[in-house]
Parts: sequence; C-alpha cells; structure tokens
Amino acid sequence: MARSSVYGGKLICKRRRPKSQFLNLPEDIQCKVLSELPLKEATRTSILSSEWGSVQSVHPRLRFDGATMCGGRTAAGSKQYTQEFVQNVNAVLQKHNGMFVEDFEVKFEFERELVVHLDNWIRFVADSQTKNLAFDLVPDEFRGRHDRYALPAELLGCRSMSRLRSIQLSFVSIKLPPCFNGFPNLRKLDLHLVHVTAKDLQDMLSSCSNLEWLSIVRCHLEDELKVDHPLSCLLHLHIAYCEITKIQFNAVKLKTFVYRGEWLPIDLTQSSELKDVHLYLDDFITLEFALTTFPTALPTVQNLTLKAAAPLKMPGLLENPRKFSQLKYLHLDLMIIYEDAGNILSLASYLRAAPLIEKLELHFGSFALPHYGQEPIRSLPGCRLNYLKNLNVMGFMGSMGQLELLLHAVENAPALEVLTLDPACRRNVDHQGRKYFTEMVREIGIKHLGERVLPTTKLCVL
Repeated sequence: MARSSVYGGKLICKRRRPKSQFLNLPEDIQCKVLSELPLKEATRTSILSSEWGSVQSVHPRLRFDGATMCGGRTAAGSKQYTQEFVQNVNAVLQKHNGMFVEDFEVKFEFERELVVHLDNWIRFVADSQTKNLAFDLVPDEFRGRHDRYALPAELLGCRSMSRLRSIQLSFVSIKLPPCFNGFPNLRKLDLHLVHVTAKDLQDMLSSCSNLEWLSIVRCHLEDELKVDHPLSCLLHLHIAYCEITKIQFNAVKLKTFVYRGEWLPIDLTQSSELKDVHLYLDDFITLEFALTTFPTALPTVQNLTLKAAAPLKMPGLLENPRKFSQLKYLHLDLMIIYEDAGNILSLASYLRAAPLIEKLELHFGSFALPHYGQEPIRSLPGCRLNYLKNLNVMGFMGSMGQLELLLHAVENAPALEVLTLDPACRRNVDHQGRKYFTEMVREIGIKHLGERVLPTTKLCVL
C-alpha cells in the first residue's frame, strides 16, 4: 500500500513497510513456530518486529551452552565467562518461571562454583514439568578428575521428576534417596562419566519399565551390571569402557547391543529378539574363544560386527565350532600380526560356524607380503556356503593367507553374486610407490581369483 504526497510539483509515492503476516497467525501457532528454532535464533526474532517480543520471550525448548550464551565476548574458562553464562541462563529462566518447558539442556564444563546454580536449574526442571533433560558437564580434560556434580537427592525423589521421558547426564554423581519414585515414563537414558553404585544403578534401571534406549559410557561400577527386573520395552543397549565384571539384562525385546572395551561375561540369553550386535574389543580374541563363546552368548544374532586383535595360532579349521544358527551378516575387522598372516585360512572356521551367512565383510588392518607364487596355495575340505551372496574384503594385500581364504569361500559359494577386493594402501611409501603397490595387488587378485569365480559372480577390484 502506498501513500502519496506532492513535493516540488512532483507526485511522490512512499511505500509503507508491509505488516508481517506472521503476526496474523494465532498466538499458539506463533509459539509453536518459534519453539522449533534454537533459543539463540528465537531471541533474534525480536529485532524483526517489536511486536514479536512477547512471543519470543517464551520458548519451550531451552538449550544453553557457553558459545550461545556468552557469544565470545569473554575468554572461555575464565571466571567472567562462567559468571556471564550463569547470569544469562538465569535471565532466560526468569522469563519462563511457572511455565511449561519441554526440553532443558545445559552444556558447560563443570566447576564447583556452578553447584548452587545447577541445583536451582534442577528445581526449575522439576517445577516446569520438563520432559527431556540433558546436563552435559564434561570438562575438556576430565582424566584424573574425581569430582562430579551431585544431583540433589531430594529432587530425585520428587514426583514431578517422574514425568521425564529422556535423561542425558554427563559428569554427575547419583545417589538414590530412600523414597525414590523411579522414572516410569522414561524412554531414553544416556549416562556418561557418571559416579553411581551398582545397586543404585540397578534400582534406577528397574524403575524404568518403559525404557527403550540405554547408553552407559565410562561409568565404573567395579561390580556386576545385573538387572533382573524385566525391561520389556528396551530395544537398544550400548555399554562402553565401563569397569564392570558382568552384564546381565532381562530384556526380551532387545534388538541392538553395542559393546566397547575388554571382553567380559555377557548374559543376554533372554533377549530372544536380539538381531544386531557390535563388539569392539580392546583385548586379544582367539579363534577358539570367539567360536565357543559368542554363539552361546548371542544365540539369536543375525548381524554381527566384531573388531579385535586376533591371534591366529592354527593354520587349519577349528574342530566342531558352535553354530550361529541365525547369522546372516558378519563383519570381521581384525588386527592380525605379521607372524600370523600365514594362518588367515583358519578364519574359514567363522564360515563353518555360520551356515546361513549371506554377506561377509573382512577388514584386515595389518601388513602382509603379497603372494608371488613361490609357495603352493593350500586348501581345506569343502564346506557349502549356499546362502553367501556378497563377499567384501578391505585391506586386501594379495597375501597367501588372504588368497587361500578367498578361494575357499569362492569355491564353496554357488550363489555368490559379488566379490569386492579393496587393496590396502601402504602409508610409508610415496604416491608413485602406493600406485605401483596397488596395481600389483590388483593383478594378483585377478590372477588367482578371476578364473575361479563363477560366470554369475561379479569380481570388483577397486
């Protein structure tokens, strides 16, 4: 819309700034739109129109971190930085006092000066009926630090905390009060660098009857992690680098299990729907141990990833390995020392232990000399792999052990559709040397495998 005026005999039209159509929306819709923005962006909307001030001041998703709340005006880690962060957080919370806040997240390095304020923010969470809580207080240098922020015990026993649906806690300590009401509505629990006793953790988990997702990282119990109470909704379990002696859960619907650290006894035999397992182990896992332990501990697994150092002391097959009765996908990421490179053929024991396997990925993380043809290639008795369709080898060096294993698989897999060889690149040579090495390995792969694969099998050498 334009407004006309006459100046110097000329008609001049001045255009008015159009009124924002956003303000024509109902207030609850405006709040909904702004709630989807990060707090920093929602706050900036007040610049666009003074009429938006009352709308943007209330935001049901509050996420506070140093960079957002301090904006680089003071040096991170300084006393002034902490004071500015606290003041700005408190100013925002004052505007939301007595209101519903769906998400509440704090990400800031823990300092003792924060304890009083953190206690007040936890009380705010309890009063605002928050559904999703995240306290990430991990310092940049957390190793050697034994202090933690202690969650107020009286608030853990508060009934309003039972409304929480998601909890993420890092660098805190938990001590359950005698009147702990549990978290009956909790769906997701993420604990990182948390100090808690085995009993308190077990009691807390036993109270989470609707828990679907659980991650426990660097929480050292020095005891068993044993939850006998049924967690009938638990679908995903992740445990990493925890000093515990045993893992035992009663989770019948568990679908995915991820474990990182040294091997320890694991009892998930009641998880009859467990399909996906990822084991990233820090210790040495022998062939004998793997094929006598894993099939028993993980009887229903269909997709298995195993990363470990693997000493191979035997050149042939393991006698009578236990069977993975449902395994269809196997990813072996193995560190094999140079002295054991000649025994790679023994990995065929994994194939014998998985009669239904459809896809095999092998990742070799060690160096072995290419096979130049001086020594004869050994073979093993036949073992039908009727369901194997895809075989992928990363870190292929054309060594005799690798060729022996691949030939065994190819000759016993009538349904094999794709064989992929990804040559390893040596890092201690220049570009020209790497190119020469890769071409040589490629030629070795084609020479020994090209004529042995079926016409229906596609051989891909990358």
